Amino acid sequence: MTLMEQLEYRPVGARLRAPRFVLAYRPMADWVYMARCAVTQMSRVWGGSGAVILPVSGETEQATTHSHLLPLLRNYDPDHVAGLVPTLADAVCIEPAMRDRMVAQYATPGESSDTTWHRLSSLSLQMPRWEGLAGQLDGWCSPFKGVRQNKQRFEAHDVRNLGQEHNERGSLATVSVPPDDRMFTLDLSGVDPTIALMVETRLGSADAAARPDDNIMELPVEDEDLTALIHLAITGKPQATGWDLGSRCRAVSEGDPPEELTVDEFLAATPFAHAGRWTTQLSSYPPGPAVCVVGETAEDHTLAMLCDRLYGHGAWIPTRMLADDSPYRRMIKNGLHTLQTLHDDGDLPMLVTSVSEPQEVLDALADDLNRPFAGMAMQVDDGSPVPLEIRKAQAVRPSAIAEHDAMSLLADPASYHLRQSAPTGQEAGGVSILAPLQLPEAEAATHIGPELHWYVDVWLPRHTLPARTALSSSCLTQETGGLPDAVVRAARHSVTFISANMGFATPEARHARPLLHFPSADKLFEELARARSATVERSDAGRRAAIAAEMWGSPEALAADLTGPVRSVLNSFLPPEARRDGDYGVGYAVRGDGYVALEDIKTMLDIDIFEARDLADRLLEVNVLRRGLLLNCARCHFEAFYRIELVGSTFDCEACGHTSSVARGRWYAKDPEPHWYYAIDQVVRNLLRSHGDVPLLAAHQLRQKASSVLWSPELEVTDSDGSIEIDICLVADGRIIVGEAKSNNSLKGKKYGTQESAARLVRAAQILSADEIVLATSQNAWARGTRAAVLKAVEDSWRSGPPPAVTEMLSVREPA
Repeated sequence: MTLMEQLEYRPVGARLRAPRFVLAYRPMADWVYMARCAVTQMSRVWGGSGAVILPVSGETEQATTHSHLLPLLRNYDPDHVAGLVPTLADAVCIEPAMRDRMVAQYATPGESSDTTWHRLSSLSLQMPRWEGLAGQLDGWCSPFKGVRQNKQRFEAHDVRNLGQEHNERGSLATVSVPPDDRMFTLDLSGVDPTIALMVETRLGSADAAARPDDNIMELPVEDEDLTALIHLAITGKPQATGWDLGSRCRAVSEGDPPEELTVDEFLAATPFAHAGRWTTQLSSYPPGPAVCVVGETAEDHTLAMLCDRLYGHGAWIPTRMLADDSPYRRMIKNGLHTLQTLHDDGDLPMLVTSVSEPQEVLDALADDLNRPFAGMAMQVDDGSPVPLEIRKAQAVRPSAIAEHDAMSLLADPASYHLRQSAPTGQEAGGVSILAPLQLPEAEAATHIGPELHWYVDVWLPRHTLPARTALSSSCLTQETGGLPDAVVRAARHSVTFISANMGFATPEARHARPLLHFPSADKLFEELARARSATVERSDAGRRAAIAAEMWGSPEALAADLTGPVRSVLNSFLPPEARRDGDYGVGYAVRGDGYVALEDIKTMLDIDIFEARDLADRLLEVNVLRRGLLLNCARCHFEAFYRIELVGSTFDCEACGHTSSVARGRWYAKDPEPHWYYAIDQVVRNLLRSHGDVPLLAAHQLRQKASSVLWSPELEVTDSDGSIEIDICLVADGRIIVGEAKSNNSLKGKKYGTQESAARLVRAAQILSADEIVLATSQNAWARGTRAAVLKAVEDSWRSGPPPAVTEMLSVREPA
């Protein structure tokens, strides 16, 4: 059947949004200062209020970020990764003595020291290399990789440079303040730099010297403001009283300022508020937890930022501020208690975690936060007292936080959930959208400028792709024969492309209009293997499974019959080894192959003859069964099954070719007329005999837990070290699942022992970047040590990306 013969209108979802990006920075000798610089730079970019800064440790090109941050970075799903370009002024702020040395070395004759420094201060330091970070992100995330359509890796040169001179209208567009508008920042020069970073992480920051054309008003900060600022830094919400912004504004205003400045007005004009203009914040449901990250390191700060971006509530608390002698202890605890009383996330506790602090510190803090509420109750009208509803604090390690699959993002206010019915064509499991989607222009484009790039997420229900850099742009679009106009990536839950036409663009065709393609499972595994210099093809068992699924119409229909009453009928065509010829109770065997009559089906299922007839007809229509006669040759007495279409008044012997008449003596002697029998298709027979039903039923069980499943029959994965057969190969809700499915309880094979078989399975899982390895068996348990062997192989040999979960699936069998 051709593509156009499968034309179908299907619902398609789309969303316009601001970019999600990560800004990497080198902590150098003062990570707090460098983090504040990074916050300043991301505050300039449209969507920067939803961005994340990321510390990278090490002085060589192999510098990487902390492993605890990678699972949350994967959930964050960045579009772009940028690197902060530090300036000479940044180096001098960290090491002030450097200023005089640089001025003395580079001053020109007659030039004053201030003039020399003004000329030198904005010079960029040598840009660090990002090979190590790029390798990590390639394994964990799937950012845009550039304009090359066939590219399958995220590399160091894909990391963008972001510095003070940044002034773009493209993918990372700078947001200016209109002449009739104003931006409010805070003068935090007299505040502890760590507190300043806490506040700026919430509000953003701006360098007035680097933005001379912007209307930036820097408000003074007094000691009495710290309570309100710390409360805002922890909760993200302003304190009701205690912050006299009106007087702070009047102290620095020229002309006739407004008499009062409310907290809401201030928050609506901060750097992050400007960076998020012309967007609306979307959050997934159910929402994620509130998270308090304790620690003094750059990694602790970034972990809190990631939690805030993903879940909407993430607070960073430097450990020293919780010390008994800290002047900020009470302010910090009051803010955390407020965070405990926010109830927009159901019954989730407030999670207390850290990259750097030991578990006992976290446990002590959680107990300390819960203690004031222990036993407290509230009276509602005249009823009985009820326990006070707060979020309990619970200490966890960072790895547990990433298990909460929530997301918040900055979307276009009018185009955050567009629905269309689009013409699609399906071929070999892949789905192509046959016409460009009708999409509006993002609202921000009318304010920032027509060169602005926004991002378009497109999702096809029941066809979720895995977020992998191995899926190239060319894999996600149809071949049109012309210059590709879009850069596309496989994001979490969607396919995403940049709005700008990257091909032959004109003023009338500024925007990309790609014909998107959602690949089949076979194509996905082919692309994943190709990215690792490997190949995949269907194994013999996979070909049998594919043919059987095609005969039934779908793997779901096949699994339904393999798990329902029809399974008994299918099994009846397999005589026991001890009865290779003759009657075996539910059928008649000829040289080990079974043949079944309609009466046998009726008796087997305890149904009436017409129900048996309907069942047989259904299986006949899809060629699972064939109707015919059991006859023997008059010359050589060779007995065989002859399909109805091959028998007339005579038949030709399959053994000697002799033509015999269909007459008495050629069938069972006690029957006056030849009796109809049914034979099962040979592929189906071989599938059942080789226990090929176990992988099919395992995939069927996995399918029950997912809304989107892309299934591939059993595959053979081949790389330079040889070939490996994989029984389970599917993508469930974007997660890649591979595994072994056995009728026995051991991974051992004819050639390999348990440890070697486990290592081979893990090697194939790494090639395909699996999220989960499933060990499925029709037995009640695996042999002792089987799962441990696979876990050991993962620990010993997993090199890139998140290690897969290893799960067991037991009793995969036909129902009793």
